[in-house]
Amino acid sequence: MKSRFDRYVVLGMAVVMAMMLAGGCAPVRVTEQYQKFNRIYVGWMHLGENNWKRYGYGTRGEWIDDIRSENIDSLQSYTRGYMKGWNVIGADSRTSPIPWDPNTLVILFSDVSLNGNQLRCKMSFYDGGTRRLLYHRYEQPSPISYNPYGGWSNASFTGQLSNSMYGIAYDIKYYLTTD
Repeated sequence: MKSRFDRYVVLGMAVVMAMMLAGGCAPVRVTEQYQKFNRIYVGWMHLGENNWKRYGYGTRGEWIDDIRSENIDSLQSYTRGYMKGWNVIGADSRTSPIPWDPNTLVILFSDVSLNGNQLRCKMSFYDGGTRRLLYHRYEQPSPISYNPYGGWSNASFTGQLSNSMYGIAYDIKYYLTTD
C-alpha cells in the first residue's frame, strides 16, 4: 500500500463486507400497522400429501419430504432472509399449533392449489393476540424466476415450487415493510 489513506480505504471496505456477511444489510423497516409485533409466525402451506403420483413422485414419502422441505427450507428460510432483524418462526408440520400471542404476527395459507407447476394460495395476516384478520390476498407467484444467488433458477418441478416459495416470501416482506 502506498499511503495511509489506501490502508484506511481497504480496512473500511473489509469492515463493511464483514458486517454484510455477518448480518446482512440493515433490518427492514416495518409499516406502522405491523410495528407492534416482534415475531412472525409462518404457517404451513398444505400442498396435498396424496397428490404424489400427480407430480411424478415415486412414493408418497418422497413427496411428503419435499413438502416439508418447501415449507421449512424454502418458505420459512426465505422469509427469515427477507425479514432481517425479526424473529421469524414457522410450523414444523401441518398439525403444528399456532402461537396465538399478542407479540406475534401470524401468517396463514389457505385455498392452496398446485396446477402443474403453478402455485396459488390465499395468504392471511392475523393479529396473534386478538386473532383478528389484518390483511389477506391471493398469491400466484411466477414458477420460474431469476435466482438472486446467480443465474436462472432450476426449471425442475421442485425448483419451480421453490421459486414460488421465494416469491411468496418476497411478497410477505413487500406487504409488511416500507423498504
